[in-house]
Amino acid sequence: MSKVKLGAVPLVYPIPIVLVGSNVNGRANFVEVGDCAVMGIDPALVTISLSATHHTTSGIDECRAFSINLPSTQLLSRADYCGIVSGKDVDKSRLFTVFEGEQTGAPMIQECPVGLECRVQEVVHIKHRRIFIAEVLECYVSELFVETVDGKQRIADLSKLDPIIYALDNRYYRIGDAIGIGYREGICHEDS
Repeated sequence: MSKVKLGAVPLVYPIPIVLVGSNVNGRANFVEVGDCAVMGIDPALVTISLSATHHTTSGIDECRAFSINLPSTQLLSRADYCGIVSGKDVDKSRLFTVFEGEQTGAPMIQECPVGLECRVQEVVHIKHRRIFIAEVLECYVSELFVETVDGKQRIADLSKLDPIIYALDNRYYRIGDAIGIGYREGICHEDS
């Protein structure tokens, strides 16, 4: 199969859409972000990348804390709106029921099925981007999406969470069906 070169495009997919929350000048603010990733599980580390000029960036710099809220597709229009307007001009906290993380006071969104309370560990400056590496201090999950299996609580099937995903074709998508179990599907190749 021949390949076509598209240039310097970060074509990694799918991209989770999240709403990053921070307190800016004493007010809760949220921005839609696609530049979000897991950096490790133990310890629980995440990263987000924001433009240095974003209103939210100044709040994270000031408080050294933020939240990552994972909206469901039902929140698509509100999430998209948070990426269109600036918190400098619009009070975006009025779009949601806001609560504070217990350890940092970072603003979080009640309507989102999952919220992560994060404390900044490192900040990397690359060109006009600020990359925040943070430790997840707590993971808040709506009880509707938590199930107990063998006496342990765990998050429900990803399709029930119905997260918003994004691609570089500038379209939002819905997650598809599960097709296997991690670190088990390749066992058939051990004898190869």
